[in-house]
Amino acid sequence: MSAKQAARLLTQRRFLPLFTLFQTGTFNDNTLKNALIALITFGGFAFLSDLPSAIRVPVAALIFTGPFTILCAIAGQIADKFDRGKIFRWVKRVEVLIMLLAAYGFAVKNVHVLALCLGLMGAQSAFFSPTKNAVLPQWLNEKELITGNALMSGFQFSILLVGTVIGLGVLKFGTPMISILLLILALLGWFAAEMTPPAPAPQPDLKVNYEPVTATLSVLKQAFANPDVLRPLLGVAWFYGLSTVFVTTFPDYVASTMKYEEGVLMIMLASSTIAILVGSLLTMFIGGWRIWGPESVGLSALGISGVTLFVLMLYLIPSPTYAGAEKFGPLSDFLANPQTPLFMVTIIGASICNGLFLVPLQAMAQRRANPNIRAQLMSAGSVLLNLFVNLTTFGLIGLAAMRVSPKMPFLMIVIGSAIVAAYAIYRTLNPVTRYVNKEV
Repeated sequence: MSAKQAARLLTQRRFLPLFTLFQTGTFNDNTLKNALIALITFGGFAFLSDLPSAIRVPVAALIFTGPFTILCAIAGQIADKFDRGKIFRWVKRVEVLIMLLAAYGFAVKNVHVLALCLGLMGAQSAFFSPTKNAVLPQWLNEKELITGNALMSGFQFSILLVGTVIGLGVLKFGTPMISILLLILALLGWFAAEMTPPAPAPQPDLKVNYEPVTATLSVLKQAFANPDVLRPLLGVAWFYGLSTVFVTTFPDYVASTMKYEEGVLMIMLASSTIAILVGSLLTMFIGGWRIWGPESVGLSALGISGVTLFVLMLYLIPSPTYAGAEKFGPLSDFLANPQTPLFMVTIIGASICNGLFLVPLQAMAQRRANPNIRAQLMSAGSVLLNLFVNLTTFGLIGLAAMRVSPKMPFLMIVIGSAIVAAYAIYRTLNPVTRYVNKEV
């Protein structure tokens, strides 16, 4: 699809409100999370103060992903039973209330109130995620799916960048400005949700199982009964798992190993998110090339292979470090360090390849899913995604407790991505799946 066609999609009611409410929610999730991380890492705020920061940051991340994982399967059933436009509206109304509570937490400088808000945002997002993934194929035609996912995911990472910079800069920007911004974005998301078109439920008579464990097992069973959908869902889950390694490792790695200030962390995360944006948007223009095979499987294989190689370089090369007298080195020292250029190339290269890996998989899963249970299958994907994220986070906590090399998390990415790349290459060379046999 051309850039002109993508721009036209961004003006239509069947996409623009969804795009807007997704990006505003992404901003609020990430800004609140990174503000909390900055306050406990660089601001000296008391939060699990008996633990080292290498453990406290992953634990803070679990506050968001834990409620998401518990509620996601229930949310998928609800998204198959009720009009999805109405779900968006209720989700965004709740977000406004959460941001009001967060403003109170910032005002009284209470990290525990902010942690509660982060957990509530995780619960709120559990209802949004499967609904969003289920409604995209309902509002877009099949040829628009890669473009829609590229726009959603690509700009998601640019919004993540802004949220990361503002959240980590909470000590410089001040908590009142953060509070006002979060509330404005929540209100904008609510307004966008009110503009979404109807999205009739495929199973209005569905009996919802509100017991989290059995509901989760049920949607996972459905996913494993649909292997053509399960495979791309597992790929998406791995993307978020390895992204978690970067996001939760970098704050302590920059402060404790590289010994630089938070400005260096912002540069690293900004470069990574912009690069993922570039990789995601590239799929709009090259994803349809026949060289990639059916459903652009080859493009995903290329992406994850690139991730493996670039992160291996990151593991092997020396990281720039500060050797001065100050507690944290300034950004100017980092930029002047002769080891910085290659270090940044590895981060940017891996991130571009991540974008190429992700977008075709998202469209693949949405396209293949049975419309009658699409939201439940997408909720299974979200459960798997958060399972990968949580396992990765616990793995990082374990590595920190064992006091292994600070670079060991990068080696985890290399090993896991190499396995995924080998399988993706196999699927590219042997593209015989039940879905492809139906279509070809």
